[in-house]
Amino acid sequence: MNLQAVIFDWAGTVVDFGSLCPVQAFQIAFQSRSIVVEPEDIHRFMGIRKWEHLQSVLMLPAVAVQWELTYHRLPNDQDVDELYKVAERALLERVAEFADLTPHAGDAVGGIRSAGLKIGSTTGYTALHMERLIPAARQRGYSPDCWVSSDQVPTGRPAPWMIFKNMESLGVYPPSQVVKVGDTLADIEEAANAGVWSVAVVESSSLNGKSISQWESMSLKAQSELSKRTAQSFSKAGAHFVIPNLAGLDEVIDQIDFRLQRGQTPPLLAKRSRY
Repeated sequence: MNLQAVIFDWAGTVVDFGSLCPVQAFQIAFQSRSIVVEPEDIHRFMGIRKWEHLQSVLMLPAVAVQWELTYHRLPNDQDVDELYKVAERALLERVAEFADLTPHAGDAVGGIRSAGLKIGSTTGYTALHMERLIPAARQRGYSPDCWVSSDQVPTGRPAPWMIFKNMESLGVYPPSQVVKVGDTLADIEEAANAGVWSVAVVESSSLNGKSISQWESMSLKAQSELSKRTAQSFSKAGAHFVIPNLAGLDEVIDQIDFRLQRGQTPPLLAKRSRY
């Protein structure tokens, strides 16, 4: 096999169906300042470093207006710092509780290992968060060969540094022989900037934003309509492959390896506007 490694995102991809832990933590942080933020406004920036994530939410017109009405001024970086402290505490308290694997993740990881591929991971979480999440995920059967957090590189997603640091640690190159699997637009942009293949997962994604119980309670029609919108967003963002869940990853891996055998590399994608 020409393919050498698969690099997974964490929340919304292999753990935490719907990527709900960050949403809860961010809502707690904003509530501490008497600001109401809708889950979809948090989900739209998921995948980037948490400080920048909070800043992006705070700059949304609906949120900035609330802030100005409450505090009679626009928010600033000091406000982001204070929100971040609250969100950080909430994440540390809860992140291990969201370590349940997404459907088919165990089988997908087992298939990758059986194929002789290495497994890396990137995340918008910090190293402190990962020190709590890693053992909890290991107990549930998931332990990648390498993980890199957003505070272990100069800049988090959409910059490629976490992927490059994974490649260095795993001893794999060139980028064309690496696949990035994620559930956010930032994951796709990170993969494009690193020159690796990108695979987007729909059902458990932060773009869908549903817990597994919410998802399973939806009608098949509602599931289909939501999945279609999410898949279109991923495709528009430039994902090379879009799959409903990780059950489809083995087939994608085979397709990518076939293309590599024919001398193909990840298509270069046009730059898109930020979310």
